[in-house]
Amino acid sequence: MAHVKKSIYIHAPVEKVYALARDPNRWATFYVGLSEAEEITGHGEVGTVVKHHYLMAGVRFPVTSRVLVDSIGPHGGQWKGKIEGPLDGEQTWEYMPKNGGTEVTLSVDYTLPGAVLGRIANRLLVERMQERAMEQTLENLKILCEEGGA
Repeated sequence: MAHVKKSIYIHAPVEKVYALARDPNRWATFYVGLSEAEEITGHGEVGTVVKHHYLMAGVRFPVTSRVLVDSIGPHGGQWKGKIEGPLDGEQTWEYMPKNGGTEVTLSVDYTLPGAVLGRIANRLLVERMQERAMEQTLENLKILCEEGGA
């Protein structure tokens, strides 16, 4: 199983960042490689189920995301989802207030599908590509939150 953990500072209140990031209707606007949702049951709360596709190393995979944790309070927030399908894993988003803004940390654990490894035999190359995708995902979220796109 591969693991990626990245953080970014966003100059926007935790509530604003959290509200945008947990909304499954907005995921494809910032999450690199994620298609528009094909089916959504819920609004980002625990029990929400989203069916979509994820593009990894040129291979498109059908995935289902299930929300396991969705909590926010005065000391920050946490959102956790399970990814099911040929690409299997979990992702955890943490939102901590910091200097008038929000420190967002994204941790993703996933198993590389055989289709990706068959296409690009170098596991480390694929993992580096995923690290870059997570960095860009966080940068995209930052732009949306700081430029008033929420």
